Amino acid sequence: MALRILHIVTNADLGGAPRVVTELANRASRDGHACAVASVPEGPLWEGLLPSVERIRLLWLRREIEPLVEIRAWFELRRLFGAWKPDIIHLHSSKVGVLGRLASGARAQSIVYTIHGFDTILKSYRAFLPLERMLAGRCGALVPVSDYDARSLMAARIGGAHHLIRNGVTDRRGRKGGDAGAIEAFGAARAAGAKVVLCIARLARPKRFDLFVEVARRFEAREARFFWIGNVPGSLEEAGIVAPPNAVFLGELPEAGNYANYCDVFLLLSDYEGLPMSVLEAMSCGKPVVASKVGGLSEALGADCGALVDNEVGPVESALRELLEPGRAARAGEAARGRYEASFSAEAMWENYFELYGSIVGRALD
Repeated sequence: MALRILHIVTNADLGGAPRVVTELANRASRDGHACAVASVPEGPLWEGLLPSVERIRLLWLRREIEPLVEIRAWFELRRLFGAWKPDIIHLHSSKVGVLGRLASGARAQSIVYTIHGFDTILKSYRAFLPLERMLAGRCGALVPVSDYDARSLMAARIGGAHHLIRNGVTDRRGRKGGDAGAIEAFGAARAAGAKVVLCIARLARPKRFDLFVEVARRFEAREARFFWIGNVPGSLEEAGIVAPPNAVFLGELPEAGNYANYCDVFLLLSDYEGLPMSVLEAMSCGKPVVASKVGGLSEALGADCGALVDNEVGPVESALRELLEPGRAARAGEAARGRYEASFSAEAMWENYFELYGSIVGRALD
């Protein structure tokens, strides 16, 4: 049965929610379903979609909360639902999760709402909590992406039909990056005998850019060089950050996950997370991971794929030094690849969502 699937996401950047949208929309389209993605007009999300995925640029959707703009966005979504007539409305992130459910009307039970890290609401947008409780029943399924988030939802008294589906990513092992400057920078580190530590993240909460810089400062350039892929300030000095000479900032790069193939250890430091796509991509490349002990990261890494650390310079440095030992890195990388293949492929994520979509559509036809 071919479905009409409409994905809506608040941001069109390179964050986790847009990445999940890209994986799901492209697979749905390849499998013969009519699929559309709606989001803000500009952003790298649009470049990653297949030509067969319809692009709908929402003029009134904003990340910031502006009451008059929200009313316009509500009407825009109402018109979209009526014109596109989806079998499934898949909402991603808290802002669209609220607006989409309020605008859904009689289509509420066709909604799948994925919460990409419930700590975002608990720690940064607590004003959304009463709305989440009130709207919990206005969807066919509410999807946490980790056991941690599922438990947090229950503790916060968010009811509704919960369906745990973990994030998954395209296999990046062996894929080459397309930016010659970045590849040259990685090669220069290797030629100097230094290990390569890589982080792929947006420079925004909850990522700990400050801690990344301080950890890099603990290593000599001949020992390790630290690379950051993602948006960075136009001037680090203007942002009050003095980076050491062994920290290299490459900016935003298309298909950023491919560059995990060039590192020895992947590093992600955050105050909170759901189940980050960048870590799963590094695991698909068979790379060990050092990550903050938050959110669903323990479910991704298990006990043998790297190290979970407190957000302090000392523990992060110690974990990196241990994993940069050749034998330890190889064992952790093999374990990471095995966990990726078993649990975190994009194909497995799509199959789980498609099964959920089918159950929702089937209930509508009963």
